[in-house]
Amino acid sequence: MFEILFLCLIAYLGGMIQGLTGFGVMLVALPLMAIIINIKTAIPLILLLGLVMNVILICQLARHVHTKNWLPLLIASLPGVPVGVYILKTVDERWLEMLVGGVIIGTVVVILRHGPSKVELNKYWTFFAGFSSGLLGASIGAAGPPVIVYTAMQPWSKYQIKATLVAFFCISGVLILALQFFSNLITSEVVHLFIYCIVPLLLGVFTGHRLFDRIKQKLYNRAIYILLFILGVIMLLKGVVNFG
Repeated sequence: MFEILFLCLIAYLGGMIQGLTGFGVMLVALPLMAIIINIKTAIPLILLLGLVMNVILICQLARHVHTKNWLPLLIASLPGVPVGVYILKTVDERWLEMLVGGVIIGTVVVILRHGPSKVELNKYWTFFAGFSSGLLGASIGAAGPPVIVYTAMQPWSKYQIKATLVAFFCISGVLILALQFFSNLITSEVVHLFIYCIVPLLLGVFTGHRLFDRIKQKLYNRAIYILLFILGVIMLLKGVVNFG
């Protein structure tokens, strides 16, 4: 019973973070859930919960979801996948984790000092962010950071940033879940835990979205930078610790 209550609390927290920023459920919920359930159960469970959240958020942000913002990123991520698979076979993932963690931290520091771009980033940055996302997703399971950094650097409103992240993660999440389903990773245990977590998850999403509507643009950007910095530190430390 304690396990279920703990998972429900994590689902609420993850839903609130995702509802507020448009990302963060993997950052917050996955390591906490992995404490009490097997990681092979936690990952598909988080992906299922994330898909529900993103569908809800897309409905709430429908008028801010612009195909021109998220589709190029998704298309650019596709050629990065086979490169990521190759890297996974040939390069120690610890180096990638440390490299990505360091780049994220450095990027956040630069953004905090100089602010986001005054004009929209050009198509080369779009391709680089999407390609990097596909590469990192296939190699170390971390597709999110390049896209999050890319949107954080854009001179977009908080609604555009969140809507772009939600749309990208929703579509990519569907593709990943389809692969996991056909690989028999969506087990009866995953479905059972999903049913328990769905209500607190929804409560968390609506709490986070209410907070999102109330906070100012500057505070929203600050929340993104803080989460990005934490993500960078986690990835950097993960790579360093794995050398031990």
